[in-house]
Amino acid sequence: MANTWSVFLLFIAGALLALLIAIYPLSPATAVYRPEILCLVVIYWVLHSPHQFGVGIAWLVGLMQDLVEDGVWGGHALALALVAYICLMSYQRLRSYSIGQQTFWIFVFVGLHQLFVNWIQGLDGYGGPARHMVLSALVSAACWPLLVICMRRVQRRYRVF
Repeated sequence: MANTWSVFLLFIAGALLALLIAIYPLSPATAVYRPEILCLVVIYWVLHSPHQFGVGIAWLVGLMQDLVEDGVWGGHALALALVAYICLMSYQRLRSYSIGQQTFWIFVFVGLHQLFVNWIQGLDGYGGPARHMVLSALVSAACWPLLVICMRRVQRRYRVF
């Protein structure tokens, strides 16, 4: 039971840090390269603790991102829930892949996330260029190995498995 609370506290800390990164003010030229850290955090926890983190938590975290970023309500929520569902359906296979192979799939998942968010925001009149989605997905995929290494160290440090 104590381990479950430790995992949730670590997830909440990571999600809050990711939300802060998501709203940190950047110039328009550098904002294109901002990684989708919250999406990466959700994917990490769904892959490494699938019995505790699923579609519902991903949806709630996405709704928090919509509120914090003042976006269309439900855009990130739907996208993160979809990505979490796909990860849950294939977590055993994805966990057996090397970090390099996982990085490719992270690019696909973040690209899918970006596609859905952009589609939903497009319904409200916002239209972002496709190259921005691809760049963000590439940067996010490049951050995946770093996130995995950091999260494993934190889990070892605080004995959360």
